[in-house]
Amino acid sequence: MLIAQETKKANTVEVIGTSTENEAGKTKSVKSDPTGFTEVIDAEKFRGKYTSLTDVLEREAGVRVRRFGGLGSYSTLSIRGSNANQVRIYIDGVPLNNAQGGEVNLSDLSFDNLEKIEIYKSGSSPGFSGSAIGGTVNLVTSKSSRKPSTRFIVSGGSLNTIKMSASHNASVNNVRYTLFAQQEKSDQNFTFRNNNGTYFNQLDDFDDKRRNAQFNRYNFTGNVSFDIKQTTFTLLNDFNYRQNGIPGPGSNQTKKVEREYLRNTSSLGTSTKSFLFTNLNLDTRLFYTGARDHLFDPLSEFSSGTPNSKADIQQYGLHVLPSLYLLNSNQILRFLFAFERETFKRDRRNKFDEVVDPSTRKFRHHITWQIQDEIRFFDKRLTLTPTIQQELYIDRFNSQDSLFINTQTDPNKKTTQYTNYRMGLLGVIYKSKENTFSFKSNVARERRIPDFLELFGERGSVIGNLSLKPERSVNMDAGFVYDTVREKIKFTGSIAYFQKNITDMILFVPNSQFTLRPENIDSASIKGIEFTQNLTLFERWKLESNYTYQKAINTSDTSYLKGKYLPLRPVNEWHGSISRRFDDFELGLENIFIGAVFKDRANEYQNYQPARWLHNIFFTHYIKRSTEEDNREFLLTLEVKNITDKRAEDIVGYPLPGRIWYGTLSGRF
Repeated sequence: MLIAQETKKANTVEVIGTSTENEAGKTKSVKSDPTGFTEVIDAEKFRGKYTSLTDVLEREAGVRVRRFGGLGSYSTLSIRGSNANQVRIYIDGVPLNNAQGGEVNLSDLSFDNLEKIEIYKSGSSPGFSGSAIGGTVNLVTSKSSRKPSTRFIVSGGSLNTIKMSASHNASVNNVRYTLFAQQEKSDQNFTFRNNNGTYFNQLDDFDDKRRNAQFNRYNFTGNVSFDIKQTTFTLLNDFNYRQNGIPGPGSNQTKKVEREYLRNTSSLGTSTKSFLFTNLNLDTRLFYTGARDHLFDPLSEFSSGTPNSKADIQQYGLHVLPSLYLLNSNQILRFLFAFERETFKRDRRNKFDEVVDPSTRKFRHHITWQIQDEIRFFDKRLTLTPTIQQELYIDRFNSQDSLFINTQTDPNKKTTQYTNYRMGLLGVIYKSKENTFSFKSNVARERRIPDFLELFGERGSVIGNLSLKPERSVNMDAGFVYDTVREKIKFTGSIAYFQKNITDMILFVPNSQFTLRPENIDSASIKGIEFTQNLTLFERWKLESNYTYQKAINTSDTSYLKGKYLPLRPVNEWHGSISRRFDDFELGLENIFIGAVFKDRANEYQNYQPARWLHNIFFTHYIKRSTEEDNREFLLTLEVKNITDKRAEDIVGYPLPGRIWYGTLSGRF
């Protein structure tokens, strides 16, 4: 009798977890964050097309990618008006942001090795170790299915662009694995209008070719999982190697400046159901990331004296994530205990790449504990998710790595501790077999810890400031979600209002003729509305549209900044696409509107970027279409992007390419 009762309880826990996940899909949420506004991008729908991570992310409402050029150029991410260093990016829950600058270069990351992308817009989310003013992005790598398959993709196109990738997944007895390999390269020598450094004098403008913008990238990803009793073990290894030129601004292009980047991320994850007792599940994550960033400037085009540099970055940590199902109380308690450590060292080198200034290693210890209580009322029609998260940072800048030296006696040590709170609400207003209409709202307090550059400075250019406080933000969003699934129609739509009030923003101010010093003197107010809709008709027509209205205003006391628009934040942005699938082919059209922006903080006229439209088309021929009985498929896709050859730039002086085309042959067997 006792055994039967325990078995029934275990089954109940499993059913609750499953039903929550299915329900979450109808409210634009995920299982671990039911009240948050979350976009989950299925990577499968982009298979067979030439796609990069930046292309996929910028299609989403409230998400803005800033590029320093074309494909493969330095690119960063902004969510709902945030700075790039206020967005946290993970791969399978492993943090990718480093403590030196805080930003993640999206061009260093692959897209074709992913299963899905999770974009958490309401701030930091349960299960992730860092506070996030701008939101969180989790890149989920492809995992093996029970049915073995092999996929290949060969692409080519404008500017001598080539991409080749292959993946294979299978299972052997109790072991499941996925292997992925890719090479991508391009010259990126597109034509642009060179203003010769004189914005107001158009008489000396001329058509020029982008130089030294080439790149060559390799990516190898492997996933292995197996079960031992009630525990699933998952091994991940993600290796990236990249060489690229750094072209500089269009009016002053470089000839030989190059960068060599290498990153390897490894992790071991476990997931145990009914750990110790029936209602407790336990997940863990042990990880290590090693990265090397090597800059070569043999002609001293960027700087003289010590033009070369080599940075070494190491990150490792342990995350423990218990989940306690309190069935009688209609509650789920989710915990996170995280310990992370990071080191950074960059040597300055001469043009012969010889070390002339060995820098001191910097250390960061980061400890996080987090509790979320998911409380359900009225047969899960109302859900509340109060969350508390406390973080401790210990930063050091000297050769001795010790946690026990008193901050008061060590001028190179900084200890910061803070607590964040979040309250979320999900109300299911109407629910039937086919329709779900819900309301969601979140209020959160978030922070961003100063990075190494801001705390410790950079010799000769930036003076560090150990008295810096974390940037603070009060985030709020609220809106409605509607979902319907019928025999011939699938529709999901949402409208959401969001607001961020950010204070103590760090701004670099002149300290002397040649140096800058960071200070907590900036602030901003960001308000906006997002609208999204996805419609599928008769399994043949697909219509997607999203619109973002956003007003990002500087509210600091600095006279020449107060009341000005934050740079590179368009007030209006819209993305729409329509596609029609026939028996043997598919046609699609994509339209993007990016509103006018200022590219500088002072909103000067010469840095005004007019609004622009971009139009893309694609044609896919199904050489062989997969069926339920036979998963083999072969596709041929042709794409033209920026049909009207619109010329623009995101960053002052860094042009974007005009019209480009790609062809892709892909297959699965």
